[in-house]
Amino acid sequence: MDADEFKTFLLCYTREINENTNIAFNPIIERFGLTMLQVRILLEIHQNGSHTIGSLANRIKMAGTNISTMCKKLEKREFLERVRNPEDERVVLVILTEKGSEIVSYIDQVIIEKLSEESAQTLNDIMIGLQKLNKLLQKFGENEKSSFE
Repeated sequence: MDADEFKTFLLCYTREINENTNIAFNPIIERFGLTMLQVRILLEIHQNGSHTIGSLANRIKMAGTNISTMCKKLEKREFLERVRNPEDERVVLVILTEKGSEIVSYIDQVIIEKLSEESAQTLNDIMIGLQKLNKLLQKFGENEKSSFE
């Protein structure tokens, strides 16, 4: 495969992967009136504990203002809440509520069940391939940054 074929393949498949991810998981998450991005936020907090808006934005790879807006919507629906860090009251943390924890645990379990239908080897191969792709794209990004400096 030459570079032009790879470019076409990459652009086509990243779009298809995104569409198919939505198709696979939307029936699960729509039942709770959530979007894929909102679920990513809830899963991040579920898996890694409380976050500041800044640390959550960094993990989700989005602007802090966008994450803050999403968190306000999730807070209004009682999926999360903002609390002061007891160790440093200047810091505000975003945590799951009991309702948010129950729903995200359910969604997480359904996703795990779906993925468990595949062999461990298949999942491992996909992870390795995605890691290689990510490294390649990071390299391109670094080369692009340095060409502007």
